[in-house]
Amino acid sequence: MNVDHARPGAFEVHRDGGELSLRDYWVALVVQRWLVAGITLAVLALVLLGSLLMPTRYRATSTLQIEREPMNVVNVEALLPVESPQDRDFYETQYELLRSRSLARAVIAEARLVDDEAFMPRAPAPADGGKPASEARERALVGTLLDGLEIEPVRNSRLVRIHYDATDPALAARIANAYARMFITEGQRRRSEASSVASKYLSERLQQLQARVEDSEGRLVAYSDEERIVPLGIDAPSLPAQNLAELNRQLAAAQGDRIRAEAAWRQVGNEDGMDLPQVVGNPLVQQLHAEQVRLRAEYTQKLATFEPGYPEMQRLRAQIDELRLQIDGQVRRIRESLRAQYEAAVRQEDLTEQRIDALMDDELDLQSRSIRYNLLKREVDTNRQLYDAMLQRYKEIGVAANVASNNVSIVDRAEAPGRPSSPNLPLNLVLAGMFGLAIAICFALLRFLLRAPQDQAGRR
Repeated sequence: MNVDHARPGAFEVHRDGGELSLRDYWVALVVQRWLVAGITLAVLALVLLGSLLMPTRYRATSTLQIEREPMNVVNVEALLPVESPQDRDFYETQYELLRSRSLARAVIAEARLVDDEAFMPRAPAPADGGKPASEARERALVGTLLDGLEIEPVRNSRLVRIHYDATDPALAARIANAYARMFITEGQRRRSEASSVASKYLSERLQQLQARVEDSEGRLVAYSDEERIVPLGIDAPSLPAQNLAELNRQLAAAQGDRIRAEAAWRQVGNEDGMDLPQVVGNPLVQQLHAEQVRLRAEYTQKLATFEPGYPEMQRLRAQIDELRLQIDGQVRRIRESLRAQYEAAVRQEDLTEQRIDALMDDELDLQSRSIRYNLLKREVDTNRQLYDAMLQRYKEIGVAANVASNNVSIVDRAEAPGRPSSPNLPLNLVLAGMFGLAIAICFALLRFLLRAPQDQAGRR
């Protein structure tokens, strides 16, 4: 390609195969370098002028720490908040609350921006003629206030930065701090309202449950009086059951006594009675028996001297017979005593069995009547448990409402910035230079591509 330097702005292109090379484009830019420089300088001048005419803005920043839940003062086992898979939804909700119009109105009222001369010129004139002037100005300021707000969540943390841009550095710091304070205040207000609603609901439920407890307890007492059911405590056996246990022990003892008395009586029937343990162990019988033995020995000894008809011998015989009668009488009385003991043991066993049968009937009847009683008792217990649980929850909400706990805290307060954040003149000029140079190059290349075919055709 040959370029005619004698005619600036004219291009003479010699193409092999009809295609342009990169060198052709470079030459075209070199030829039009003053045009490229002019366009770039024009863009720079426009951006510089615009930057100088822009109002100076200052950015103040306050930092908040937002926890998933406030510190749990009531439940000691879970004193600190725990991570949750729903944290992203929670924090996105908090960021949107920071950008909400209701919070903006609260900030306007808190910072008294309606009457602030440093902020009022930025707000449009109110159009709500039918509303009070202060309210109309406040509503008009909301949009302007939100325009200067920027919420910046800090990645991988619970921190969020509240940026606010204003033409006055003190005003920017005041609004950023007001946003931090009012966000905490509004959160506490919402939590207080929620606690108030919950307390009211629980109070109504407590009244209903108390009425149910009183009604169920009244029906239980009335049925207990009607059926003569005496409650003995949790897991305690009934009176018939307790008596049955005692009578079973007595029956076992009576059966043992009857068996022993029967064995002794059977032994009396099979013997003459002299070898009975009761006879052998009787002191009177043994005394009489010893006296009888002594008299018999004396009688035998004197029989060698005297005849049986001798008065002394008859006297001894009479004493021996008297002793035998006395011994027989004692043995008979012992036998009658053993018989009486056996019969008494049999009667005691029979009476105990009869009493056990009667108590078993009473227990079965009590169990049948206790079915309804147990149903009423379970209803009372259930209502009481519900009432106690609801009362405990009501007390916890009352305590939590009185504890000044919050899930948001201020980490850094905003300070009045010492230098403006915008316009950033060096950055604007660098971007303007790059943008202007790109526009100039594109314009020069487009001009070259449009004129090159015309110059080639003219040479032909």
